[in-house]
Amino acid sequence: MTDELRRVQLPDHIRPRHAVESPTGTFIVSLYNTRLKHDQVVEVNTGGEVLRQFSGSRLPSLDTPHVAVDSHGNIFVADRDNDHILLLDDHLSLRRVIIDEHQLNNYEWPWRLCYREDKGQLLVGLWGRVKVFDVVCR
Repeated sequence: MTDELRRVQLPDHIRPRHAVESPTGTFIVSLYNTRLKHDQVVEVNTGGEVLRQFSGSRLPSLDTPHVAVDSHGNIFVADRDNDHILLLDDHLSLRRVIIDEHQLNNYEWPWRLCYREDKGQLLVGLWGRVKVFDVVCR
């Protein structure tokens, strides 16, 4: 049997897809916002209060099924709509696109992420395969 350690109640308009704990003890959540009718990445505290948000305002659309975080608070975001991987800083500001549609061979939607910080590698789960990228973040 597994014990529940914590439950974070999110606002009703948030439909979470994936969540990870940040180095500061908050949670980074990829979600669909039913009020705004689009995907977002947000940081919430243990009380479920939204502290920061990223909505991809420079992108035509955003579909964020999965996120990963490193020990410095950098956030990797799988963006299926744009076929790339985003790197956000610890304030949820876009640093850059670190893996683009050409590196993913167009239309290979990124679904899952795992960052291996000790090796500086980002594993990207796609339909039927996993690609490994060298993405040391500084």
